[in-house]
Amino acid sequence: MAPHQFTAVLLTLSSLSLLLISPARSLTCTSQTFTNNHLYANCTDLPTLTAYLHWTYDPSNSSLSVAFIAPPAQPAGWIAWAVNPTGTGMVGAQALVAFKKSNGSMTVQTYNITSYGSIVQSEIAYEVSGASAEYSGGVMRMFATLALPGGTTSVNQVWQVGPSVTKGVPDKHAFQAANLNAKGVLDLVSGGNGGAPAPAPEASAPAPVAGGPGPSGGTGSSPSEASRVGNGSLGFLMFLFLASFMVCF
Repeated sequence: MAPHQFTAVLLTLSSLSLLLISPARSLTCTSQTFTNNHLYANCTDLPTLTAYLHWTYDPSNSSLSVAFIAPPAQPAGWIAWAVNPTGTGMVGAQALVAFKKSNGSMTVQTYNITSYGSIVQSEIAYEVSGASAEYSGGVMRMFATLALPGGTTSVNQVWQVGPSVTKGVPDKHAFQAANLNAKGVLDLVSGGNGGAPAPAPEASAPAPVAGGPGPSGGTGSSPSEASRVGNGSLGFLMFLFLASFMVCF
């Protein structure tokens, strides 16, 4: 085979591998399930901390039901998800924090984060119901419903993970890039989250009380759509691959 023919084959193979991977790539969150088989309307793979968010928003009563899933920084650590009505960072966040108590059971507590110093358990700006959490396989899953102000269409969300809990109080988290970038705008209308690399799919994601891990984007393609795109690309690219060999030989 002549050098230029060999190069043409290599280029075809490279294009084939890249294009086959990209169109068929789907969200991890769509494969996650929960022990009570609850389904949320949306889910998204959050861009940092290996976190995921499943959620359903009911505009009729402005209720936001969420399942936040992430591995704590250490086995005895904690996870948190929050809505910040006054800013985009952690200060001002109305947070839900899940961790394991001294007796081994999981708890979800609320914190009004007023500084990056020590935090104190307190009520938050939103009524919270159905809060629960579980821990298995190195991953924590936290579930809750928040009553948001009427007419809410988007919220600033913040998520975080920490390494430890001391006397029932979550210790400080790391301040690495992944921690500092754990924030975004959750669009409750379009299902998008400013900050997440992958858009949220429409209503095929599972949610409250168990299962595997979640939140810039818009509404994402469903797995079946991704499969159709991938299959179509496969046929076309195989044709190109075979054609390159016919030309080279």
